[in-house]
Amino acid sequence: MHMGVQWVAAHRAAMVSPYDGLSFTKPRGGFSGRTVRQVVHLHRGGPQLRVWLSNQFGSGPLRIGEARVGRHLGGGRIAEDQIRLSFGGSKSVEIVAGTEVVSDLTDFEVPDDAELAISLYVVEDSGLATNHPEALQTGYVAAGNTAADPEPGLAEEIASLYWIKGVDLRLERSGDEPVVAAFGDSLTDGSGTTPGAHQRYPDHLSRRLGLPVLNLGIGGNRLLRNGFGPAGLLRFQPDVLSVPGLTHVIIALGINDLGLPAMLGQPKTGAEEMIAGFTTLARLAREAGVAPIGATLPPYAGTTFPGYHSEKGDRIREAVNDWIRRTPEYHACLDIDAAVRDPERPSRFHPDLHCGDGLHPNDEGARAMAHAIGLDAFLTRRVSR
Repeated sequence: MHMGVQWVAAHRAAMVSPYDGLSFTKPRGGFSGRTVRQVVHLHRGGPQLRVWLSNQFGSGPLRIGEARVGRHLGGGRIAEDQIRLSFGGSKSVEIVAGTEVVSDLTDFEVPDDAELAISLYVVEDSGLATNHPEALQTGYVAAGNTAADPEPGLAEEIASLYWIKGVDLRLERSGDEPVVAAFGDSLTDGSGTTPGAHQRYPDHLSRRLGLPVLNLGIGGNRLLRNGFGPAGLLRFQPDVLSVPGLTHVIIALGINDLGLPAMLGQPKTGAEEMIAGFTTLARLAREAGVAPIGATLPPYAGTTFPGYHSEKGDRIREAVNDWIRRTPEYHACLDIDAAVRDPERPSRFHPDLHCGDGLHPNDEGARAMAHAIGLDAFLTRRVSR
């Protein structure tokens, strides 16, 4: 087996614009002149890292006066072995609106299954803060430059992730080791699971595989239409196919294409449109040498979101799921529907597996989703371009 030193994506977050209406907890005092300490979870550890910062949706330049990384000990506290990041040899960086930057490679030993605290001293914010709305990790915002402080001090708590797009590790790995991305909506993002406990379905799947599974979910995201982040068809290339060494992608979108139009008074989406969209994503993946894995749409009758469910939508869901299970466009199927439905009422979530809203899995539901596919699907690719 060939071993080589390679970049491995250890963390990725799909970013959105504040205009999408999903910035849950922007701090009351804004960001300028304050330090933002945020926590990310890495499935894989290694001896060297770099951090990606994004100002993709900013309206002006984002000026970072200092950036530090340390092992998170809980409650915003960081270990003494924290390090300062540099950007082209400088401790500060200005990120032009619409762009992103990556820090210099730095030595920092990260254990497997670790939490990192990344502290950014924001000299001047970008107006609009590029963010990932539901981090499921508490962040901390404090006045002044407190990036090096081991304690968060008098800090305001936030629940969204700002500007941190990813963490890469440079380590030795075999050339045939899978690199898996989970692409989807709130079911992938982890809505309904316990914050800070790493209970999203990609977390469970990572533990099954013993490999990182990158979470590229956005709550409310749709396959065909913008809003709550760019449409899946638009963000697939920048969010997924740009991941270094990617071998497999799980495509788990579509339920919001059925439910949100009914809620928002928009034109309804048909099965043919959705199947065409899924076919496009599968073929884009294969053209990039990545094995596409389809995920069935979950049951949603009885959801507490007013107007979200309809009988017509359920018929469309069943037709799409039938196609996902049978199509040769996909390398394999993650059958979410079969894993979480109530056997007595199959159009509904099993009562023990949802968080109370009839749509999002709880921790056990996310675990069931992660077990809805055989691990052999990730051992081979069989990609025809």
